[in-house]
Amino acid sequence: MFTVIELSASSTQGIANQTKAITGPGFAIETGGMSLEVSGRPRLLDGMDSVEFDPARFITLFAQTGIAAFDHLDGQFAIALFDGTSRTAYLARDPFGTVPLYRARTRTLLAYAVSMADLLQLEGVARDYDGSAIAYFLREGWAPPFTSFLKTVRPVRPGYLEIVTPEAHKIHRLHPRPGDYPLPVQASSPGVLLSRIRKAVRDSGPTSGLRIGVTLSGGIDSAAITALLREAYPGERLDTFTVGYGPDDPEIRGARATAAHFGTSHHELFVGPSDVRDHVEETVAILGNPGGYDELPCLSALWSLAARHVDVLYSGNVSDAIFAGMSTHRRLWRQRTVERYLRPLGIKQAVDQGVHHKAQPGSEPCSVVGHDNASGGFRHWLGHTSTLFDALKSDLDTWDERTGAQTLLARHHGIELRAPFAHKQLIEFALQMRDADKVNMLGVKRLFRRSLRSIVPASIRYRRKGIQHLRYDAEMQTVVLELLEHYLPARTLRSRGLLDPSSADRIKADVRSGLTPTNFRYAWNAILFEIWCRTFIDSVGAPAGRADPLAVAGG
Repeated sequence: MFTVIELSASSTQGIANQTKAITGPGFAIETGGMSLEVSGRPRLLDGMDSVEFDPARFITLFAQTGIAAFDHLDGQFAIALFDGTSRTAYLARDPFGTVPLYRARTRTLLAYAVSMADLLQLEGVARDYDGSAIAYFLREGWAPPFTSFLKTVRPVRPGYLEIVTPEAHKIHRLHPRPGDYPLPVQASSPGVLLSRIRKAVRDSGPTSGLRIGVTLSGGIDSAAITALLREAYPGERLDTFTVGYGPDDPEIRGARATAAHFGTSHHELFVGPSDVRDHVEETVAILGNPGGYDELPCLSALWSLAARHVDVLYSGNVSDAIFAGMSTHRRLWRQRTVERYLRPLGIKQAVDQGVHHKAQPGSEPCSVVGHDNASGGFRHWLGHTSTLFDALKSDLDTWDERTGAQTLLARHHGIELRAPFAHKQLIEFALQMRDADKVNMLGVKRLFRRSLRSIVPASIRYRRKGIQHLRYDAEMQTVVLELLEHYLPARTLRSRGLLDPSSADRIKADVRSGLTPTNFRYAWNAILFEIWCRTFIDSVGAPAGRADPLAVAGG
């Protein structure tokens, strides 16, 4: 999907016949003055159930009910509807942004695309840097929600409808609306949860005639997907794929045990620092909006392998967010639990910082020249929520681009990435779960684990969660230092005028003294940002500007 719209009311330009092929599942139609483009596999909610998406039915529903039609969408989707009569564009994404969609606005034009890289190549898009977004990225590894490095290019908000007219830009929260849900007090049923997960897997898309597989980690989420696919399609080939740093990687060992239990055709890919180095430029060029530390180059390499064997990959993405499986959920639960005991004693506990990652004292990220390096007002929910329920509501209101980035990388390699846990019926269920059903003294995702009792053995359900990353050893230290010297020489930084050369020198000295998770993250983020600048901003080596749109929707 890549479209440029002339918003001027005086425009008489018609709809062009040339369109860019939509990568991955999707389609585009034009009827009755409406232009509809769909990327992903949306479904239409029909009472308590959902049905396959019918574009004609959706346009009819929109004509009858207006923007309420977008509340009927479910599944994984990015949708753009342009009404040529009112010259209004309607842009919408699923609640966790599993399918990317970016927009760029000039005085008279609106452009939107599934890849930010396409918009960065469009002539007329101003290079107006967002210092707050860059500063946040350099610390956390992702631009804050709804932002990018440029003020003129933004992702469409996950879970929202954005309405763009020649005069205004409005946003409208789509169902499920977190603010409509009261604090849960009743226990949830593990049996009901399992039935909903089964349905989400079934509704994720057709499998007939397709080679299917699972991106398998050592955790419970992808194991659940594997179990349900094996249950639904007994006797059929099911491939699983895992990436890690070697045979002793906990993720490799855990995934291998899961694959053996369910009898899948299992594939393992071992990657090292040099492999990540070789994939990093390609990864940034594909995404246009980089992030993810060393994880995304590793996944890109894995999906290059998977493309030889499957057409569709299922993923456990989003499960951690809705069922409280992250380390940050455990940190919040521990903080609030301890606080309950300390408050009666008059002891005030230090509040956890409003950042996703704990930082090593003494290490600092690269700084942006002329900027105070604040987050621009965005804080992770750790700094301001008191319940896991509030944490989920915050995630639904401020989700970033990490899931959409994975979808885009997979599509680059010709693979459709499916995320059943992103379906609304599971999000609604999670919004009605008590905190006690999510985290307790025994661990995270308590109800979710119990719901899988009949299909996943305890040895897998309660296996310790691993974190997918490479080893921060001497070999990685050498590669990081090589990349720092190559991409962040002081003369380049001074010439560009964005990153403070002295802060880059401090990171180099910090890494030389010993590689840690914190200084690796800061170094890697700065390297990614510089690669992005060289790829999309510099006149030398930058992609050629696109003077003509690949599709123009008009009156």
